Amino acid sequence: MKTTLLTLLVATVWTTVVSQQIQGEIRSHPKKAMDMVLMPFGLDHSISTGTVDKNGAFSIDLGSKDFQNVPQEVKSMFMSDLYFSFHFNCGDGDDFGENHDVPAARVDYVRLLQKDQWAGTVFLVSEEKLIPWLEDEAYNPAVVGKFWEVVYLEGDLKVNTSCTFPKFVDSDTNVEVTYAYQLDLKPGFNWVEYQIEEVHQTEEGQMASFPSKVNITNLSDPSEMLWIGKYY
Repeated sequence: MKTTLLTLLVATVWTTVVSQQIQGEIRSHPKKAMDMVLMPFGLDHSISTGTVDKNGAFSIDLGSKDFQNVPQEVKSMFMSDLYFSFHFNCGDGDDFGENHDVPAARVDYVRLLQKDQWAGTVFLVSEEKLIPWLEDEAYNPAVVGKFWEVVYLEGDLKVNTSCTFPKFVDSDTNVEVTYAYQLDLKPGFNWVEYQIEEVHQTEEGQMASFPSKVNITNLSDPSEMLWIGKYY
């Protein structure tokens, strides 16, 4: 799909959370009501989680969603091992810990639909400068900050583990990175918070600067979330 950037949503005016529900207002919304959906199982089985109105006010709720209309064979196609279902992955399953092979599905962005057509993508970040890195980590440098995604799984699970392993930078350089996971996951959709605490600054000719220390937890404070969208 050829896309054109129509508007960059730069801030939320207010945000509240009750359980899995978040309400807020997005500035610079293009005066069109849209459905907010998640697509862990593809566009044909997108799951509505809320709406944003023509004034930019939105309400999104991850709780009490009915997944019965999604065939199990479709879920199986899209779900993979838990340690693959986060933005940051340990070196291998053994590094992640005993829950590495629990089936799960990652949802990187909130999508916007209008009249059943994909109309936009929403990034959830604490710092707008994170967006270029999220779009292309190979060429754009990371910055310290937070961003949020969603993970889907079908049972209760607590994850308390960390992994440290070398990340290849170039033929002469490996850098140790550490990812620490402390999550209380419930059946269905879960907010996941990524806090980038340290960024390794690379040299010219190497890959772009990248996160070297990251904490992965449940959503802690929704008021930190900027809802920033690109529209097609």
